[in-house]
Amino acid sequence: MNIKSTSLKLILFIFTIALSLNNANGQAKNALGFGPALNVSGEGMGIGARLQGEIKINRKIAIVPAIGLETPYLAYAGISGKYYFQPRFYGMLGMLANVASLDTGDQGIGGSVAVGYELVSSRKHTLDLNLHGDTFTTEGKAAGVAGLRLTYNFSFSGK
Repeated sequence: MNIKSTSLKLILFIFTIALSLNNANGQAKNALGFGPALNVSGEGMGIGARLQGEIKINRKIAIVPAIGLETPYLAYAGISGKYYFQPRFYGMLGMLANVASLDTGDQGIGGSVAVGYELVSSRKHTLDLNLHGDTFTTEGKAAGVAGLRLTYNFSFSGK
C-alpha cells in the first residue's frame, strides 16, 4: 500500500470519528498517549510514531514530554509546553533533542511548534490531531519536518 493511499484512509478515518462524536471535555490532564504521524521534509514524505505524556499544571497549561521517530530523519526526545486556547483547541511550543539521525547518527538540538484539536475528548480518553513543525540539525545543517500526528491519550486524572 503506498503512502498516498494510507494518508487518505487516515484522513477519512479522522473525519469519520470527528463527525460522529461531539463530547467537549478538552482541558489539560495527566495522561499518557501514543500514535502515528505523517511527515514531509526536504527528503520527501515519511511516517513516524510518538509516545508522549501530559502533566497537568492547571486547567489550561500542561507540560508534554515525548519520544518519537520521524522518518526519514530522526529519533528524538522532547519537552513542550501546551496551552489550551479553547476547550479543545491548543498550541504547543518546545525543544527537542535529536538523539540519533537515522541516516548519519548525528545528534543535535532543535525546536518544535504545533497547533492541535481534540477530535474526541472525554474524562479518560482523548483522540488528538495536531499539525507540527520541527527543526533540528543533521550533518551540520539545519533541517525540518512538518506533519500531522494523531494521538490517543489515556488520562490518569479524574477531571
